[in-house]
Amino acid sequence: MAHLPHRLIATALATASAFTVVACSPDPATPVAAGRTTITFWTMPFWIGRPNNLKHLVEDFNASQNRIDVQLTVLDWQTGREAIKKAVMNGQGPDIWLANNGLDLDLLTAARMAPLDTLGYTAEDLGRFRPLVKVNEYQGRLYGAPLYFDVNVLLYRKDVLQQYGFSTPPRTWDELKSTAAAITTRSAAAGKKVMGWQFKGMDDHLNAINPTWESFLCQAGGGLTTPDFKTSTQNTEAGRTALNYLKSFYTDRTSTLGTSALNGFVEGDVAMFSFYQSVISDIAAGNEKTKGKWAVAPMPTGPKSGCSAVGGHSLVARAGLPDPGAAGTFMRWLGSPSTSTQFMEFHGIFPYDTAKVSRETRASVEAFYNTDPSWAAIMTQFDRSTPDLLLQDRHGFATRWEAQKADIVAGVDGRTPVDQALRGIDGKVDKELNGG
Repeated sequence: MAHLPHRLIATALATASAFTVVACSPDPATPVAAGRTTITFWTMPFWIGRPNNLKHLVEDFNASQNRIDVQLTVLDWQTGREAIKKAVMNGQGPDIWLANNGLDLDLLTAARMAPLDTLGYTAEDLGRFRPLVKVNEYQGRLYGAPLYFDVNVLLYRKDVLQQYGFSTPPRTWDELKSTAAAITTRSAAAGKKVMGWQFKGMDDHLNAINPTWESFLCQAGGGLTTPDFKTSTQNTEAGRTALNYLKSFYTDRTSTLGTSALNGFVEGDVAMFSFYQSVISDIAAGNEKTKGKWAVAPMPTGPKSGCSAVGGHSLVARAGLPDPGAAGTFMRWLGSPSTSTQFMEFHGIFPYDTAKVSRETRASVEAFYNTDPSWAAIMTQFDRSTPDLLLQDRHGFATRWEAQKADIVAGVDGRTPVDQALRGIDGKVDKELNGG
C-alpha cells in the first residue's frame, strides 16, 4: 500500500471549506530568472478531510526537480469553478486547473483547453486509463486527465435495518420503498421515528438533487438529451416513472422534508440515502456515532438498470501555453498511478486499469480493496457506469442543474405536477441548447 510522506500524515487540518487561497501567482507559464518555468495551478480542496496534503504534494514536486515551479491557488467550492471558467474564458486564467469529469462544454468549444496529447501524454499514458475516461473526450481527443471517479451508491445503517428486521440492504426499487416504509412506520410506533429513506438534495445540500435525480432517471431507462445533444428528454415515460417513484416516498410520508440526509444518517435519524461514495469520509467523521453501524451497497436497480451518475475530478491545461510540456510534466506527476492511490484514502475511485500499472501500484490499490468492505459495493456500482449520462450532461449543464434543483424538488414535494416539473426542465434546457 502506498504511503503518504510523514509530514502529510502528521498534519492536523481544518475543514475543506475553511481552506482558501494559499498562493498568488505571477504571469502564467513564463520563464523566471532562475531558469525555472512558473506554472500556475488553481484548484478547489478536493482532498476531503486533509486539504493541506495537496499543498505539500506541490511542494514535493517543486523540490524534486529544477526546471518547473508550480504555484498553487486553492479556491472555495462555492465560487471556485465559476471563477476559473471566467478567468480562462477571458484569457487570464491558470495554466492548469481542477475540472469536473465531463469538462465544461463552453471551454471546449471555445478551444480554451489543451488536448492531452499536446502536453506530452503518449498513447501509452492515455491507454492506461479506465474506459470511463471517455467522459473527458471531445471530438475524438482527450482533454482531461482524471484524478479519480465518483459514482452514486446506497449508504445504509446496518444497525437500523437489523433493528427492524432487515438483514440485507434493498436490491431493487420495490425493496427500497418497502424497506424504507417499514422502518419509518415501525420506528414511529416504537416511539422514536427514524426516516427510512431521504432523497439527498431535499435537505441541506440542494445541489445533490442533480446526481441523485439523474441516477434514478437513468435506472428508469431515461437520459438527459437526444443522441445529437440538441433536445432535452426528461419529460418522457422514463422521467415520469422516476419522478413519480421519488414523489411516492413523500406522498405516503415514508420521507419528510427538512431532515438532512447526511446529518440524519450520522445521528441515526435516517436509515438510508444515496450519494457519491466520497461522502463516506463525512460519515466516518461521525466516529462513535457511526463506527461499525453502517455500510455501502450498490444502488437498488430500477425498471431498466442499476446505473448511476458519474462524477469525480480531472486536471486540464490551458490551450496555447508557451511551455505546454512543463504543464504536462506536472499533470502527469500529480495524476500518476502512484499518486492516485493516495486519493483512494477518501474513497476516490482509482482512474487507471490496474493491469496496466506497476506491480507496486497495483498492490497498493488492492490493499485498499482488501481492507475496506465498502470497496466491493463501490466497484460493483462503478462497473455499471457508462460515460453516456455525463457526456449528455455537458450540454446545457448549468441551466439543467439549476432547473433540476427547482423543478425536481417541486415535483417531489407535490407543489408541481410531475409532468409539469419535467416539462419545465426541458423547456429551460432546450432554450439553451438551441442558442436561446
